Amino acid sequence: MTTSPAKAYRIGRSITLLLPLAMAPLGLSAQAQPATPSSTAVTQPPPRFEVVSIHPRKFAGDEPSDRRVLPGGHFVATATNVRTLIRIAFGIDSNRMSGAPGWIDSEIFDINGTTVDHAEIKTPQQFQQLILSLLEDRFQFKFHREQKEGPVYWLEVDKPGRLGPALKPSGPGSEPNMSSNSNGLRSEIKVSKMSMPDIAAGLRRQACRPVEDHTDLKGDFDFQIAWSPEETPDSANPSLFTVLKEQLGLKLQPAKGTVETLAIDQISQPSPN
Repeated sequence: MTTSPAKAYRIGRSITLLLPLAMAPLGLSAQAQPATPSSTAVTQPPPRFEVVSIHPRKFAGDEPSDRRVLPGGHFVATATNVRTLIRIAFGIDSNRMSGAPGWIDSEIFDINGTTVDHAEIKTPQQFQQLILSLLEDRFQFKFHREQKEGPVYWLEVDKPGRLGPALKPSGPGSEPNMSSNSNGLRSEIKVSKMSMPDIAAGLRRQACRPVEDHTDLKGDFDFQIAWSPEETPDSANPSLFTVLKEQLGLKLQPAKGTVETLAIDQISQPSPN
């Protein structure tokens, strides 16, 4: 996550990508969910908003949707729909939700809040917990999880004993990070000091289905790759599947697996400010 000179960091593609990485040790790597602290650890109460305002915004068709966490536990979201908040809180894609009313897509809101005691939001887990508390407190959000069999990918080594030229073991002093950028014609991921289970979890959004690690590769890795989201004859870059094989020595193998879905039992328009 990149910190600006004002020490603010944007919650966009990078934070969405990092959420399943942070949750990976809790279960299937591609199935992120708010963390449950260990009973043996010294736990802190999950972050919550002390003050938060939510205002409907008329949709004009060109509003930039943005979410930021600022110093002092301050959160600002503009032109954001509720489906986006749910996706952030659980680190899942829309195709793994059910029971949602149409207004969570069609209506957008501006949100401005401050955490209790101005608690800083420093990790993806804390950000998930904060957004979940917002949904529960102001949108009367209730849910349950369901396990279903569905299509997944297994991340495997393409040729045993042989890795691609772009996949490097992490050196000393590097910091865990995974960031992505896309302009519709070119997508890019940059990874440092990440394990294969975390890398598999991070590929979920790019692969459009859960990804499970079956590489048996130990340790942490660094790489940077770019590809064309929709490969055409005049594409400047090959597809993600081709880049994974040629640059990393890995492949995505279609398989069946357990896919966790989120069933929405209740959600209402936000309570008054």
